[in-house]
Amino acid sequence: MRPYQLATAAILILIAAVAMFDTRGGALPDTSGSAPGGLRGGWYPFWSAALATVGLLVVIYRTMVVPQPAVGVFKDRQGVIDVLRLMVPIVVLVVLMDRALGFYIAGALYLAFFARFIGQYRWIWVAATAILIPLTLFFVFEQGFRVPLPKSIFYGDQFPL
Repeated sequence: MRPYQLATAAILILIAAVAMFDTRGGALPDTSGSAPGGLRGGWYPFWSAALATVGLLVVIYRTMVVPQPAVGVFKDRQGVIDVLRLMVPIVVLVVLMDRALGFYIAGALYLAFFARFIGQYRWIWVAATAILIPLTLFFVFEQGFRVPLPKSIFYGDQFPL
């Protein structure tokens, strides 16, 4: 058992509980017809927090019943390098998304980078992933939920963050 895993999961469950409590009014679909698309503002945050809680409970359960290796993630230099391989592209993604490329283009580049250079997928799958996932997210958020996400500098009506 790793006490830091349990503590981290417990703290995140507490944060999710606060988010669920705060958005509980919009957790269920709007039957009155006053909300666009039938969902109020609290629907997504409530159910995201609920799903995160389920995942965190699985982490707690597995931490308590599955034998853990004696050596941690950072047992050697390779562990630190592996974490940096994940964290540096995320930081670059956030900076590019905020400053110039918007959510869709930066997301496509991020997915392509990970699929090709980290996952070592073939180029056809890299292209399919980098095009289809941002396109799907565009239709879900922009068209379905009517939630504008940050656009690139190439988009005329820039959505401010």
